[in-house]
Amino acid sequence: MTQKPRASISDVREYWSENPCGADQSDASDRRRYFEEIERRRYAQEYHIVPEGAFTTFAGKRVLEIGCGVGTDGAQFARGGALYTGINIDAGSVALARERFELERLPGTIRQMNAERLEFPDGTFDHVYSFGVIHHSPNTERIVREMFRVLKPGGTVTVMVYNKSSVNYWFEIMFLRKLFRLALIPEGAPKILAAMIGLDEQKLRKHRAIFLSERMTHERWVSINTDGPDCPLAKVYDAGTARAMFDAAGFAEISMGLRYFQTDHYGRLAVLIPRAFAEWLGRAAGWHRYIRARKPGPAA
Repeated sequence: MTQKPRASISDVREYWSENPCGADQSDASDRRRYFEEIERRRYAQEYHIVPEGAFTTFAGKRVLEIGCGVGTDGAQFARGGALYTGINIDAGSVALARERFELERLPGTIRQMNAERLEFPDGTFDHVYSFGVIHHSPNTERIVREMFRVLKPGGTVTVMVYNKSSVNYWFEIMFLRKLFRLALIPEGAPKILAAMIGLDEQKLRKHRAIFLSERMTHERWVSINTDGPDCPLAKVYDAGTARAMFDAAGFAEISMGLRYFQTDHYGRLAVLIPRAFAEWLGRAAGWHRYIRARKPGPAA
């Protein structure tokens, strides 16, 4: 068995260019319908995003989204009157986000850019938003420092990172999946398990191949069990590490909240989980850790 080297920024860029976040949520041939279906499914499944993002409260404000994906959340900011700029590290996501904005004739700018080195002057933005992105970077701490730099005094951030103290992390990723991998050892196991539970057979086959060929590190295990077996890098943060990262960058008024118990990872068993229970569990020990903070100084 071999140990895979730690993912580089090039690995991250290549993966997301080939797998733009949300791009697989529709197969509609009509492009307007394609983006509409992605939006509908995103907010139906992760219904907390709209209230947590507060997209309609930034009219006239300069907003930067780090990791705008295919432009779904960015479209909400633009519709709400924000002076919107979205960036992605990869070309594939940028192309789709630009197409989305052009189809709807939405105002805004989409650029390809590495958030570890933002190409904006100090004090450019009133608000920085990033949903489920910065934990995929080899240098997340640098991104947080760059957020601070490009914010105006009094500017704010809303950032979601994966939560280490979540039930998804401890029960699903660190217990169930480690137990479950033993069931994948027989050659025909992915096909049988996919039929029984309703999980993706091809993903199960990729997981099996990884289990049988690699000596697993903790970081690698977390990475392949968050955004698919091909995901090169994903990290998790508890309250202490998240707060320390934003405090070290200079942020003040740091607050956090939890949302989202990810039921879709349980295949057909997800129908047995009541939405009210999933919502309660999400607030108590959810997979999404929201971080809000402010750059010291009077708002512009």
